Amino acid sequence: MEQPVVNSSDPVFTDQPESILHIPIEIELQNQLKDVEKSLPISFHGQEEHCEGISFSYKFNREPIRFQLHSTSLDYDIDGKFELKLNYCPKCHELWDTKGSCVIPRLFASCGFEEPMRRVQIGYNTTISLTNQYAFHSETKLRSFKIIDPCEISVFKYDATSQVEKQVLGELKALEKEIDKQIESIDLYSPIKQVWEKLEEPIDLSGYGLLYLKPKSLALSPVLLDENTRLAHVTAQLGVDPLISTNKEAIISHPLPKQSTYAQGQGFLMSIQVKASYDSINKRMNHDLMGYKIPIKRKVLIIDSLSLVGSYDKQVIIKVSFSGSRKGVFYLSGTPVITEDQFFVLSNIDYDLNTKSVLLKTARWIFDKRILELLANASKFNLNALLNQTKTSINQEINTTIDTGVFLSGEINNLSLSNLQLGATGFFLQTEVSGNLKLKIK
Repeated sequence: MEQPVVNSSDPVFTDQPESILHIPIEIELQNQLKDVEKSLPISFHGQEEHCEGISFSYKFNREPIRFQLHSTSLDYDIDGKFELKLNYCPKCHELWDTKGSCVIPRLFASCGFEEPMRRVQIGYNTTISLTNQYAFHSETKLRSFKIIDPCEISVFKYDATSQVEKQVLGELKALEKEIDKQIESIDLYSPIKQVWEKLEEPIDLSGYGLLYLKPKSLALSPVLLDENTRLAHVTAQLGVDPLISTNKEAIISHPLPKQSTYAQGQGFLMSIQVKASYDSINKRMNHDLMGYKIPIKRKVLIIDSLSLVGSYDKQVIIKVSFSGSRKGVFYLSGTPVITEDQFFVLSNIDYDLNTKSVLLKTARWIFDKRILELLANASKFNLNALLNQTKTSINQEINTTIDTGVFLSGEINNLSLSNLQLGATGFFLQTEVSGNLKLKIK
């Protein structure tokens, strides 16, 4: 029997805007704060020797650092102690010593030596931001330096407090770069790159096709710090052009792009184009009906195979190969519909016009409502099982360890199908998917 006319092309879809995923990133700071603690020396000392005037040596010890996180900055408070030794020479000469010698015995004094060390309070502030290269930028400043116990040398009426402050401040300011080095050593780029590459891989929907997210753009929110949890929070805004296909698609990998403009949001709501080939649906129809026997007026019709061969005028064309009392082929047409309760239904199933013409002449007995009713029932699919399996498959894929200390987690909350169109190669639909993702870096 001659095959009916079918469409020769697939529907053309206008470019749809990128779907946006907002992925919160949690970064544990405890290890980095410990590294800051380790990087700063517990004690340091220095001295200045002069033949004439004041000479001194000092020693400084610090207590453990107290950290306090604010929304975009980090404070360090440190208690310290110092001791100072001084000697004074009013006048030197070089008569017997080319290096000079004091004309009178030197005067010696100290504070915090062989007595309680003098107390100091120190404070740093670090502002944290993100660069366009997906890295932390840290800027640390010494915000306070307070000598609680002044160092006044009464024997030669000298206030050594300013001298101590000058020397110790120099050492403390030199540590600003070390603090920044430790904060900027937090590797944010590698985990983001790994997640980007993970999302470029297709997600197997357990026999129902493959989900291609196809990430296109990426932006990061400003960093926020949490004092209670000791976490840094950043949100990645990911632009994707998703597709679900029952056939394998070519994977085009893209390097991590330059950052786009960040717009605040939560979770994701994706509109995904779905391509379901006729071949994939044929397998399911044949699974239920191949070999099915239909008794009709002392005759029997055995369905050997069913296949969707294309579409025409918003209807799908079904080829039915049969045997039994007679062997041959006939064609049916039907209107595919996706119901609100997520059932796929072929409604208005009827014999193709050319099939009617041929069967009326050769096998009128095949015109039986039971055949149409049987095929209508066989072509009705409860999509909820498919959607639930799809959600399960996606959830399994997105809850994974990306690398040591890098964890991706999330959940699909809702998945539904709509806007069915017909083409030469299969069904084309839209899927609405909502849910959330989260990345955790330890």
